Amino acid sequence: MKSTINKLFTLCLMSLVLFSCEKDEERLVLRQGAAPTLSATSNSVELTAETKGEDAITMNWTAADYGYEAAVTYTLQFIAEGGDFAAAREVEATPGTLSKTLTVAELNTLAVQLGLSPNNEGTLQVRVQSSVAESVTPTYSNVVSFNVTPFLDIIEYVSLWVPGSHQGWDPGSAPKVSSVKDDGVYEGYVNFPEAETNFKLNPAPNWDNDFGGTSSGNKGTLVAKGDNLQVNGAGYYLLKANTNQLTWEAIKTTWGVIGDATGSWDNDQDMTYDATAQVWKATLQLSVGEIKFRANDKWDINFGDDNADASLEYGAANIKITEAGRYEVVLNLANPGNYTYTLTKL
Repeated sequence: MKSTINKLFTLCLMSLVLFSCEKDEERLVLRQGAAPTLSATSNSVELTAETKGEDAITMNWTAADYGYEAAVTYTLQFIAEGGDFAAAREVEATPGTLSKTLTVAELNTLAVQLGLSPNNEGTLQVRVQSSVAESVTPTYSNVVSFNVTPFLDIIEYVSLWVPGSHQGWDPGSAPKVSSVKDDGVYEGYVNFPEAETNFKLNPAPNWDNDFGGTSSGNKGTLVAKGDNLQVNGAGYYLLKANTNQLTWEAIKTTWGVIGDATGSWDNDQDMTYDATAQVWKATLQLSVGEIKFRANDKWDINFGDDNADASLEYGAANIKITEAGRYEVVLNLANPGNYTYTLTKL
């Protein structure tokens, strides 16, 4: 009898311990933490290419309080003013820290990714998300706003200048074609608004040396100090030159946006060239999905974005649209080797 009572007592004690553990565990899983408080070291930041390795801004926040020792992950979420945090650009903080410093280059990339125009002041908004586990709802800090003026980070490549009848034969103000690999192979995009354009290719923005040559069907050969090169037909051209093989070619292009975010991978949404701004533009209703830019309704010449940094590469990854809405889409091919785009939600 005594043995039976002892066994029952032990069983009840074990049940009580298990019940207590389950209740404690339940409280640990379900308790939502107290949100952190966020602040920034500046409310206005001007970014320049000359200072891109320097610190731009630091975000500081208080620790989220979950009522127990927790390994908290903090993630900064950035949007352009008026945007949706569901489509934010995220920057994860180093574990165990309560601050994050962004360099000029990092903040510039974020600003451009979020649609801010280079050399124009815009406003970014940021909050910090704290999370401990998938079973616990994340908490979010207050939203901090600050102004930022991004820059267009242009890499200066070895180039040929393109003076001609399209711009008054002035090498100093002429558009350029560039050799990204410095291998004698050049390309760039040039607007020729006349039915017939005569031009030359100059190794410097002066008349000390130049390439002319022969022209037939918008291509030909290069000859030092040769006859004017000639393109027939007004338009926006991909201009190529090879100083090793002494050849050149001009391919007329019109540009469009294509992808499931526009409704179909079968039909392009045409863009319009703005000669004053030297960019292609379109105002489009985009859904969540992906897009690319391509020329002449074909895939021979197309751009994507491998690094999601608003910088374009030939044949690169699709560009993700994470928030549906009406957008101004701008394609900038004016700086050879530095092709960019912006997506501004209207």
